[in-house]
Amino acid sequence: MADAEFTHEGDRCSFETLVFLTGLETDPALRALGEIVHDLDIADARFERPETPGVSALIAGICAGTDDDEERIARGSTALDGFYAHFTRRKED
Repeated sequence: MADAEFTHEGDRCSFETLVFLTGLETDPALRALGEIVHDLDIADARFERPETPGVSALIAGICAGTDDDEERIARGSTALDGFYAHFTRRKED
């Protein structure tokens, strides 16, 4: 977001910037999420993760399901928690 504390920085989207500035960039699950968010936000297909189209559809579905911003945030947060758990478990496999 323009003029926000955390925004695009260099070639990173806001999510990647937040992860970097908090020192969490070594977390493989957050790195995977950051790559997905990057491609959705910046739309440059830099990472081309296979999960990106599914995440995009999920977000579109959340937005189509309600106009309430608080509900969208709650549903999106739950979804991202699930993706984080998936990527965390996957690194152990």
